[in-house]
Amino acid sequence: MSLSRSCRTARVQARSFSVSSKLRVGPESPNYIEIPRTLQPDLPSKPQVKGTLPVPREIFPPRRADKATWAYITAATPEPSNQKPVKEDDPNAEAIEWKRKMAELRRANFREGIVELYKRKLETDASMTGRSAAKQARRQRVFNQPPREDERLTRPTVVKAMEPTQRSILPDPNREERIAASQQRVSEKQLRKSVTRQEDLHTLYMNARTFITTEAQLDKEIEAKFSENGGREWNSDTGAGNNVWAKGAPPSIQDIVRNQTTSDSGRWRVEQERMRKVVEELTGGKM
Repeated sequence: MSLSRSCRTARVQARSFSVSSKLRVGPESPNYIEIPRTLQPDLPSKPQVKGTLPVPREIFPPRRADKATWAYITAATPEPSNQKPVKEDDPNAEAIEWKRKMAELRRANFREGIVELYKRKLETDASMTGRSAAKQARRQRVFNQPPREDERLTRPTVVKAMEPTQRSILPDPNREERIAASQQRVSEKQLRKSVTRQEDLHTLYMNARTFITTEAQLDKEIEAKFSENGGREWNSDTGAGNNVWAKGAPPSIQDIVRNQTTSDSGRWRVEQERMRKVVEELTGGKM
C-alpha cells in the first residue's frame, strides 16, 4: 500500500511545469503562451482605412447622351485604314500579327464594356427609381392611415368648442374694401404719372425748336457767343445782349415788384404772364 502511494506521489512530482502550449509552436508565435479567452467573443475591430477613395467617374453624363449609341462606339474604336498585309519572309511578322490581335481585342473589349456598363446603368437607375417610389408610397400610406384603435379609445375627450380651428389663412372681413381702395389709389397714381408725362412731352416739343441738333447750328451759336469783339452778349453800351450780367447784377425781387407796379412795361409783363398761363391751361401744355 505504501509502495503504490509513493509511486503516485512520484508521478505527481515528476509532472512538467512548462508554459508552452499543446501545439508545438515556437517562442516567436503569439500562441506560445496560452491566455484564457472570455466566454463571449469580442467584436471584431473595424479596420482602419488609410486615405480616401476618389469620386467615381460618371461614364454616361446627361450632356453626353450619345455615348450609348453605336455611332459613338464606332467613332471611338475605328478600324485601321492603312493596314498592309504581312509578308511571310518578314522577320517581324509574328510581332506585327500579335499587335494586330491585341488592337482588335482592345476594340472588342471597349465595345463590350460600353454596352455592359450602359446596361448596368439602366438596371441601377430602374432599381433606384423603384426603391424611391416604394418609399414614397409607404410614407404616403403611413401618413394617411387612421389612428390605431387603442389610441382612439384612450384619447381624452375634448369639447368641440375648445378644439383649435385648422385654418391656414386668417379671416379678413375687410379684404374686398381694402383691395378696392388700393386699386383706386394705384389708378390715380398712374393717371397723375400719365398727365405729367404728357406735359413734359408737350414742353419738350415746344422747346425743341431752340435745340442745337446740327454742327452748323453749333458753329453759329459759338460764333455769336464767343466772337472776337465780344459780341452783343457783352455789349453793355447798347444793351442789346441777353446776358444778365452785361448791365451789372441781376434785379432783385423788390426791383421786379417795383417795376411791375409802377411802370407800363411791368404791367405788360404781368399781362403776358397771365395770358401765357391761360393759353397753357387751354392747350394742356407748357408754352
